Amino acid sequence: MEHYHYTPAVEGLLFRPIRGEQDADAVYALRAACIERDQVDLLSTSEGLPSCEEIRAALAKAVAAQQQDRRLVAEVNGQVVGYTLIDSWSEDDGRWIYLILGWVLPAWRGRGVGTALLHWGEQTARQLAANEHPNEPFEFAANASSTQPETTALLLHEGYSAGYVVLEMGLDYSAMPPATPLPAGIEVRPVLPEHYPYIARSMQAAYANEYADNRFQETWALEDSLAGLKAQRHDPTLWQVAWAGDQVVGNVLPVFEKGRALMYDISVRPEWRRQGLARALLTRALWDLRGRGMEVIRLNTVAEFRTRARDLYCSVGFRLLKEFPRYRKSSG
Repeated sequence: MEHYHYTPAVEGLLFRPIRGEQDADAVYALRAACIERDQVDLLSTSEGLPSCEEIRAALAKAVAAQQQDRRLVAEVNGQVVGYTLIDSWSEDDGRWIYLILGWVLPAWRGRGVGTALLHWGEQTARQLAANEHPNEPFEFAANASSTQPETTALLLHEGYSAGYVVLEMGLDYSAMPPATPLPAGIEVRPVLPEHYPYIARSMQAAYANEYADNRFQETWALEDSLAGLKAQRHDPTLWQVAWAGDQVVGNVLPVFEKGRALMYDISVRPEWRRQGLARALLTRALWDLRGRGMEVIRLNTVAEFRTRARDLYCSVGFRLLKEFPRYRKSSG
């Protein structure tokens, strides 16, 4: 790997696989050094800085799963100057997605390190796709925010284009309206453990047709959704879960995390939309969070969603903070 053939002409530069937990401090230092240059929002739901302990746990998990080959480190004379990793998933249109994420120290940008890491990611993704999903379609993915012009320029130069745009929004308390009454026939009930499958299926129904032709829609599995809902980060006493008879028809699921509240899910079944349910659940949740002293509340949505969720969020006091285009590139 030290003689990786995309290596730019930088004296002392080499590439190597991740070494697991022993690289955690160096990866954390690299990520932290990029914050000011990339204007990383540390309270964002779409970016931020994981703790050294979180990075260490992620690296240990990668080693345990024998996935070190999905991560690459760039070093110059022993200093970590770049790092990239590959994640993958399937989508409902039948293709596999290989997401390539990377970071380069600001002082080492413009020297070809980022390009080399991206090329390695594409080459490795091709190999992974051939081994893991032979003869199935796949494409490359990469991310850049609206405050990362260098990464954006690299991706555009390499043939990537934005498939959709994630919008990060924050609540302006001064613009928050009073709580809205629930529609007739709807009640909010305390959440019990046996309710989780009903909540998960309601969420799945709500998002099933957000993208045309299932483009960009990740493949859903009940067990994965339940695992997310049961994660330690959740406090179900914060949730607003709407019932119509024996069916869950809408959810607003806040989470307290890292000094702010974020909306893990805001969803309404298609047949219950345009009746004020989402607004009622959301305003109930926001006033509850304010009563608990939470000063920062965030959510994200997708600009292209056909439900025009952004309009609802603006109407209850949320303001756009940042855009996160999600880039794609054909593997053909």
